[in-house]
Amino acid sequence: MKQLLNWFRRGQLESGLDRELQYHIDRRVSDLMLCGLPEWEARRQATLELGGLPQVREEVRDVWLSRWLRDFAYDLRFSARSFLRSRSFTATAVLSLALGIGATTAIYSLVNQVLLQALPVRQPERLVLIDWKGDQAANGFGSWNLMSYPICRDLQLQDRFFEGVLCRAATTVNLSIGGEPKPAAAEIVSGNYFSMLGVGPALGRVLGNDDDRTPGASPVVVLAYDFWRTQLAGAPDVLGSKVLVNQHPMTVVGVTAPAFRGIDVGEVPSLWIPAAMSAQAIPGFNDLLDRRTRWMQVLGRLRPDVSLAQAQVGLQPWFKAMLDEDTRRAGFPRITVERRQRFLASRIELTPAPQGHSSLRRRLSQPLWVLFAITAVLLGLACLNVAGLFLARGSARDREISTRLALGASRGRIGRQLLADSLLLALAGGARCGARPARLAQPHRVPASRCGR
Repeated sequence: MKQLLNWFRRGQLESGLDRELQYHIDRRVSDLMLCGLPEWEARRQATLELGGLPQVREEVRDVWLSRWLRDFAYDLRFSARSFLRSRSFTATAVLSLALGIGATTAIYSLVNQVLLQALPVRQPERLVLIDWKGDQAANGFGSWNLMSYPICRDLQLQDRFFEGVLCRAATTVNLSIGGEPKPAAAEIVSGNYFSMLGVGPALGRVLGNDDDRTPGASPVVVLAYDFWRTQLAGAPDVLGSKVLVNQHPMTVVGVTAPAFRGIDVGEVPSLWIPAAMSAQAIPGFNDLLDRRTRWMQVLGRLRPDVSLAQAQVGLQPWFKAMLDEDTRRAGFPRITVERRQRFLASRIELTPAPQGHSSLRRRLSQPLWVLFAITAVLLGLACLNVAGLFLARGSARDREISTRLALGASRGRIGRQLLADSLLLALAGGARCGARPARLAQPHRVPASRCGR
């Protein structure tokens, strides 16, 4: 890095080199004069011993990084001129690289957004998806990984393994803000949703446990930052204002942080509603406290001293006891002996969830990896095509390279020129592709209802 900075102070380097050389010559001249030589003879002999000032200067400059950078800049200029003279070759190579790089970049950006990118929350690597494997002896509606709200509350008490456990359900509500009602994506969440994820507000406050204690008693919502900016023009007086959710008045208490867009890729909510208000958010739904109605996804945050395997093994005894207790609760359905055995044989399964919960990821994971592999092959073919073009061009430049070798150019110098050709062409192909990161469109969301039960 120091040498790179010195490249921009070439005048200082040159003057410093001159002072250093002059110092060594003067010292040698003084030594020779002490031996009895006259000054002119001593200076001549000192210069001969040093090997000639121009030669020494060139040897020192060859060590400087600035020399290499300057020569490489000359190589790039020469490459640019040669490519302008061979426009058909340049156009074919650049378009081949642009096609391969553009397709690969676009598909990788999509793979990154859907499959790889972690949630913008606190320590996402400790998030796990909690799933019920087996027969729940329950009705349900929604996508997958579903449990009832009371079972989620039971899991929140397992603080030996979890710092916190949240539950959430995606739905669509009719939202009115001083006008006609319009469909809006919403998330119904437990009170600890934001605190467990470590997401704070950009304005006001986020939902808390006090908003999720008594059903129907907390008519409050938190708006998404993007919704607030685009639909409400970032109005600073939004806090305390009333909105109608399915014709039920609710109060806006906050706006989320700009980077947070929910935990479900492709499902960007416009607002968050506490689970206590689920009857107002889902028309006709009154089974919030029913253990036999599964409709929410459940995620947990592992304690720092607990591994995923330890938590999964440690939860099974509690889960088995809970299943046995459930069979003796009032309201447990009358089921066959075989189905009862399947219910009691159920188990809890934990899977890493740094990217959150996403039905879109579940559906598209394999197709996206296959598509990415295909585009990688396409990029390889484009590179092979360009390599073939370079070989053909190299044969045509045989006379030029032979002449340069005959004039004293080293093999390393010729190799550096060819490297500059490849680098310049690669940069041109990458700039030409103009690929932008793929953005996910928000998919159509079916309003949550009891018709799927």
